[in-house]
Amino acid sequence: MRLGAVLYVYKGEWGLPSIDFECLRVLCLIKFTRCPVVIETNANPLRSGAGKLPYLQIGDEKFVGYRQIKKLLDKEGYAINHELRKKDLHLSECFANWVFTKLHVYYHYYLYGEPNNFDITRALYAKRTPFPFNFYYPSTYQKDAHDIVSIMGGFDIDDKLENHNVEYITSEAKKCINVLSKRLGRNLWFFGDKYSEFDAIVFSYLAILFKITLPTNPIQNHLKGCPNLVNFINRISRDIFKKEAFNSINTSKDNASPNDPMLTATERKFLESEKKTKILAGIGAVVAMGSFAAMKIFYKKFYSSNDHYDVGIHYDDDDDMDEDDMD
Repeated sequence: MRLGAVLYVYKGEWGLPSIDFECLRVLCLIKFTRCPVVIETNANPLRSGAGKLPYLQIGDEKFVGYRQIKKLLDKEGYAINHELRKKDLHLSECFANWVFTKLHVYYHYYLYGEPNNFDITRALYAKRTPFPFNFYYPSTYQKDAHDIVSIMGGFDIDDKLENHNVEYITSEAKKCINVLSKRLGRNLWFFGDKYSEFDAIVFSYLAILFKITLPTNPIQNHLKGCPNLVNFINRISRDIFKKEAFNSINTSKDNASPNDPMLTATERKFLESEKKTKILAGIGAVVAMGSFAAMKIFYKKFYSSNDHYDVGIHYDDDDDMDEDDMD
């Protein structure tokens, strides 16, 4: 890979490196092949040129979306399927197309189409999109979901909820998961002893659907009944994305202690850094207030000893000074 390559993706959640399917499967390409690319999660989708993430930038050149990025990696010698036998390669492509028809519509409906769920999904994307674009860009995913659900699901997400044919797309998704569980068996990867693009696709769908917290997500409990798929998700998250994994912290727990055994390593690190920040902020506030008081006394003495100078500067007394000025 050429020097200076930077991959821009949405920051993750729930211990995943990204909240987004497209970003997650590109990250799989990068990490599986060990391609030397800098990963940047502080990204603006407007700069991609397509209004979406991910995109890979090398100098002034941009490669936007999964297809372009994969094509570049293949060209640069980081082909994810290079160790697959020809027979397995064709089979994996067939499986990938089949999984797409079964999971893609479910994914888009329950993340972006289901009204109650989209309030949460919108917030996830809005927090990861710079102002003022965070008011607009999350809704573009809902527009995409509208077309996908209409074509692949056979109903309009703008209709009343009772007209949404969720039974069909949920049933097909569950059947797909059952087949995937049987195919994986006790293996580490779906095709042999090495990873493939198909592993990246399955992980990207299932990891988000399994980890995300939504009011309605019927496939989540079904996945729990497939321990080999759960192990597949957790193993990749733990072993391959250990450094990129992210969990937001609930800062409302004021009494939380870094020594709490229920905290994750990420939460513990956050609380420790937060404690240090509060201590430094407290010291800084004391120093600032002390300096302000000393300067005020100095200026009062200086002003009283130079009454004959009309310097045009007047300092308010304590009673007239509001708290905003103190800050």
